[in-house]
Amino acid sequence: MQEKDQYGNEVQRLARPLPVEYLLVDVPASTPVKPQYTFTNYDKRQAFPIENRYIDGHLQDFSALSGYLSAWGEEEFLEAISDFHLLVYLYKMDMLPLRQHMASLLEAVRTKNPNRAADFKGEEVWKLLESLIQASSGGSGGTTSYPSGAGAANAGGVAGADAMDLDDNTWTCNHCTFINRGDLQSCEICSLPR
Repeated sequence: MQEKDQYGNEVQRLARPLPVEYLLVDVPASTPVKPQYTFTNYDKRQAFPIENRYIDGHLQDFSALSGYLSAWGEEEFLEAISDFHLLVYLYKMDMLPLRQHMASLLEAVRTKNPNRAADFKGEEVWKLLESLIQASSGGSGGTTSYPSGAGAANAGGVAGADAMDLDDNTWTCNHCTFINRGDLQSCEICSLPR
């Protein structure tokens, strides 16, 4: 380190211990008066579950997707789809690969263009996803009003002896082999239809 000695000469000294002044850095930063969000800022609505948080009860599946989309109106599609965790779920979904089709959707979210979002909603891939959601929720399919998924949550919350009573009123899921109650039209575990 270089400094001036008592005679005004520039001298070089060993920097032991290192002066704290060398570690202080000014970083000019501020926050905007009115922040602009790329993704949806939630007020009263429930956000889409966060990925990889199974212990916290954040399970991303078709019933969560159905429940999330049912909370939004038809004209609020862009706001509904502007959820980061929903976009990650749609991108990583194995059942219906959307990776190749998401460029226009991501551009609509980035530019907040409702016309491009509506164009994506009209594509065949989104209509197929809607019909899969309807089929897994026990609905008739083909519509854009999603079942709330609350029926599946309430049915799964029943406790006691009659919740696992193995009689003629049960059926076994062909996909995950879970034994479900007879009054359910979709599996409690994998949410696929009977």
